[in-house]
Amino acid sequence: MKKYLCIILCIISFQALAQTELRVFTLQHRFAQDLYAAISPLVDESGTVTGMNNQLIVRATPAQLAEIEAVIAQLDVARVNRRITVQSQQNQQSTMDNTQISGNVRRGRVIIGNNPNAAPNSGRIDVTRNEQHTTQNSQQFLQVVDGERAYIRVGTLVPFTQEWITLTRRYAQVTRSTDWVEVSTGFAVRPRTIGNQVELEITPRISNGYGQQSIDFETLSTIVHVSLGEWVDIGQTMQQRDDVSRKILGSQTGTSYQKSGLSIKVD
Repeated sequence: MKKYLCIILCIISFQALAQTELRVFTLQHRFAQDLYAAISPLVDESGTVTGMNNQLIVRATPAQLAEIEAVIAQLDVARVNRRITVQSQQNQQSTMDNTQISGNVRRGRVIIGNNPNAAPNSGRIDVTRNEQHTTQNSQQFLQVVDGERAYIRVGTLVPFTQEWITLTRRYAQVTRSTDWVEVSTGFAVRPRTIGNQVELEITPRISNGYGQQSIDFETLSTIVHVSLGEWVDIGQTMQQRDDVSRKILGSQTGTSYQKSGLSIKVD
């Protein structure tokens, strides 16, 4: 029984293989790895998609090959420079409480106090709260080749302390120095043009804490589709996705709160 089953499976496999064709597509402007993600979903389980350098090797049915050829003609175009316009808005709110105590105390014929207009043996506590709201708008322009990454920075200055240990015989002397370094946080954006649409891949980026190297959180990447010249609010999009993006776009201390808004346009 097993023998006949193997024979039947082999016949089915040969029939599926006979219905497919092998074709090599030579790309003019892109590498095979650039188109793999767009081409592989067009091939069913009986076909394969491989590639090397600028050659894409596809085994699929004639109907699938015709569809793949049309997609390649649309995607295999010369790369163009894209101009990304970034509008950022930083909203900061700070609160400061001020407490002042005044009054007079009588000791015999002597009155001790800091308020000459107050009655003896009287006191007063004044509490005031000052709230400050500031908004700062800025605009920047980036040039990037279609399919490559550009970096949108949301930078801030933080204190960074270094310790130096000096050994002198049996004693160790510790010297500390504190500098202000710019933490390179923000988002990496990669535009890919597909017809009249732009596919934007947005990836959070945050410094490693030393202000020298950065980490791209690839697993937190998101993709949005926009038209050329259309504004998209990536700040709102990313704040709803993950904690890393929310930390990049906003910070809060005991008395202050800062939130950044980011909108971009691709031309």
